[in-house]
Amino acid sequence: MVEANFEPVAIYNNQEGKDAKVLMHFGEPAWNYQVTRFLDADGSDIIPCNDRVWTMKGLAKRISEVLKKTNRPVPAALLALTHS
Repeated sequence: MVEANFEPVAIYNNQEGKDAKVLMHFGEPAWNYQVTRFLDADGSDIIPCNDRVWTMKGLAKRISEVLKKTNRPVPAALLALTHS
């Protein structure tokens, strides 16, 4: 689902170099909990950033929100995950 609709990127919050620069750009502290961001082509958040999204249901809700906000269809299987 994620790879079909988004370009996933992992930024490590405990690395120097490019990863550290990305953290600084977004004002994220090192060694913080992971955050989930959905960015547009300009690098702006489509929906507000959120941390501690650790469940499939939580991530499914965020993905659904982004798809709706960008006027893309939300697959029924994804909607089912948001209600499980």
